[in-house]
Amino acid sequence: MSRSRYDGFTLIELMTVVAIIFILAGMIIVVAGGIRRRVRVERTNVILDMLATACERYWTIDHDYPLTTAGDVGLPDTLENRNIAYVYLLSKPRRAQPPLSVEGGWFEKARVGTAGPDGRTLYRVVDGFGNVIRVERPVQHADANVHIRLISAGPDGDLGTTEDNLERTIRR
Repeated sequence: MSRSRYDGFTLIELMTVVAIIFILAGMIIVVAGGIRRRVRVERTNVILDMLATACERYWTIDHDYPLTTAGDVGLPDTLENRNIAYVYLLSKPRRAQPPLSVEGGWFEKARVGTAGPDGRTLYRVVDGFGNVIRVERPVQHADANVHIRLISAGPDGDLGTTEDNLERTIRR
């Protein structure tokens, strides 16, 4: 019986297989990163929709919009606290239940203490990227019907780059 000279794989065959495995692994990593970003964008959109709905519900019940600045909820009105979506969307209207149920879920992680004369629980609302959601209640706006803007800085975390900011505008 003669024995073949080629028992096993050559170095070139092994290197080709390893290269193919690395290429496939790289493609999976790139795709997974894109999926993660899309999920975070979708989560942020859901949070913004939920907060916008809470504002509308607050308006329906109280014929006013909830508190919008840190000073309104008893925090020092520093640049860091200014226009952050804290308790103002979760606070109780004068005549009804709070517009959002905050028992459990991601709101529990966002609890930062209590504020205001009635000691309401204070929450710091963040988007899917961990950025604070900003709230603007424009005094002078080109469109007089704009009452509240909810703004997420988006994936880059920078409000200065408007191309990836996520936003909801509440009009009356």
